[in-house]
Amino acid sequence: MFDLLINAEVIVDDVALAERVFVETLGFPEPRPSWSGKVPGYGFTWLFARVHPSLKVSPTRIEAMAVAPLDPAIDPRLTIPFLPQLLAAQGDRPWKTHANELASSDIDGVAARLERNGCRFYPMPRSDVAPFMRLWLGWTADEPGKYQPDDDGGLFLEICETAALIQSSDFFDLAPEPQLPAGAMVRVLRRSWLVEDLHDTLSALDRNLGLRPAVEPDTDDDLGSRRAVFRFAHPRSAELELLEPVAPGDAKDSIDAWGPGAWAIRIAVNDLEAKCDDLRRRGTCFERRSDSKDGATLLVDTGPLGVPGLFEFVQI
Repeated sequence: MFDLLINAEVIVDDVALAERVFVETLGFPEPRPSWSGKVPGYGFTWLFARVHPSLKVSPTRIEAMAVAPLDPAIDPRLTIPFLPQLLAAQGDRPWKTHANELASSDIDGVAARLERNGCRFYPMPRSDVAPFMRLWLGWTADEPGKYQPDDDGGLFLEICETAALIQSSDFFDLAPEPQLPAGAMVRVLRRSWLVEDLHDTLSALDRNLGLRPAVEPDTDDDLGSRRAVFRFAHPRSAELELLEPVAPGDAKDSIDAWGPGAWAIRIAVNDLEAKCDDLRRRGTCFERRSDSKDGATLLVDTGPLGVPGLFEFVQI
């Protein structure tokens, strides 16, 4: 029912600054003009950054979004007027998102299931200016942006129609792995999200959306967390990892300080040692970590550069 994780997002103050940090500090490809929207008046500006130019190689993008002035003359069907409320619902944590966006080829079926289960959700209907439906979970049209976490386990889910994103009939046909220079980024692997009670979140996702983790939840001693991982129909989509911190560590410190919410974004590279060299050449501060599951990980915190985000690099 769910085809891919569309974006892994960071909320920033300045999209233009985020663009330069992505390119100059992390090594993203220079974005094309069509990947961003910086026209004033829509209530937000955005960048759909790519770690590889082709969506066939890396279908999940990394989005940077910033709140901007809202012009009341602009058609509200093209804006997100409730964006400030959605961000306020995430408290004071430094890493936020407007939504975890999933793509579905059967969005009417998703809406019908939510309706049967009595869930709070807002269907942003199809129209002449926006011919594809979107579903926002956890709130209703009567209380826009007044988010309640019971219906989606606190994940701020937005469901979009796959056809709104991808018109190519061969989107799910895997192209060969590209031949890339040493240290090049290949694709977005994972979005990690902190939850307070993994059991409650998994129960809500199973009941209301039929979403179940790819494997039984387990405890990751290296992360000090109970974890569950969701995978999607597109084999190169990023995963959605849920972490319930249970032991001392960065994740536990974060949830104790700021509550549940957005955590790290993981990116695969084709040669981790070459990526180390690339980050050093860029003057990018990073921390190298090792764990029993994934081997070495390079962690970059872009917050000091004005882009609140935690980025991990691992070997493909």
